[in-house]
Amino acid sequence: MEIKQLRYFKRVADAGSVSRAAAALSVAQPAVSRQIANLEESLGTPLFFRNGRGVKLTDAGQQLYAHANEILESIRQAEQDVRDTVGVARGTILIGSMPTVIRYLAPPLLRRVAKTHPELELEFTEGLSGYVNEWLSNGLLDVAILHDATRTQHFLTEPLLREELVLVTAGRDGAAERPVSLAQAAEHRLVMPRRNHGLRLMVERAAANARVSLAVTAEVDSLSALKAMAREDGVATILPRGSVAPGDDLTVRPLIDPPLARTLILATSSQRPVSQTTRAVIHELKALVRKLADEEAWPGAERYSERSSLLAPASALVAGADPTVPSPSRAA
Repeated sequence: MEIKQLRYFKRVADAGSVSRAAAALSVAQPAVSRQIANLEESLGTPLFFRNGRGVKLTDAGQQLYAHANEILESIRQAEQDVRDTVGVARGTILIGSMPTVIRYLAPPLLRRVAKTHPELELEFTEGLSGYVNEWLSNGLLDVAILHDATRTQHFLTEPLLREELVLVTAGRDGAAERPVSLAQAAEHRLVMPRRNHGLRLMVERAAANARVSLAVTAEVDSLSALKAMAREDGVATILPRGSVAPGDDLTVRPLIDPPLARTLILATSSQRPVSQTTRAVIHELKALVRKLADEEAWPGAERYSERSSLLAPASALVAGADPTVPSPSRAA
């Protein structure tokens, strides 16, 4: 079993398709298929079911996938630790967050890091906050951006910005931008994510405090599906303002009484040290968030009030110093 085979195997499993994995790896599809075939031959068992729509892990494949994650993460961390000793930001940093955050943050952060740290590679993965929380807890991410509602004692956190939440309904009419109370919003049939996600927790907490009963008729863990249902099925949802684009054909109404906003926090795992390379990315990420908020390039977002940093900046990295993380208070 070779490391390359494990990397290709994980990519195929994550993508659910050999062709999509090959494209992500910038490798010819036959080369990926050959590595998977060699791996299956060495293990003496198929790792994937093949069908016309892609591939799915067999029971043996699921077992290997669990080990492959741990092995590849250990190798990546070992490489990162060695690179950190020479004071150069290089390697791969994995960032996870919600779809709205990735939409506004990923493209400019990739461009920014390519200029400031050309030997550093960023990878992004998106999911609702409950999933991102789990990925960070399991050591699958270096950095996550989460709701404050999802804090745990296992994360080191720092507030980044606040996002306005709005009521989203079908069409574009005269109701657009006319404020609506949470009680009025509750008169709509609502579709929302499940309760293990920060957005749902936040809305339900606000409703309980206001003694408002919400009529949640469906639970859907997909931003695109939530918007599609609001557009096509006569229901409403509550989302961050920035998640609704001008071409979505949806009406957005600010929530008042009470106004709702989520605080986005930058989080790393308290279970492992923050590498110098991760610090470099955090430094660039924070600077970019401030810029986007100040320039109003992120609809409904405003910079969080300045506070003492829980994660040390990476400014000393270029000078070859060895910055250390101050002992932060862990989020309750």
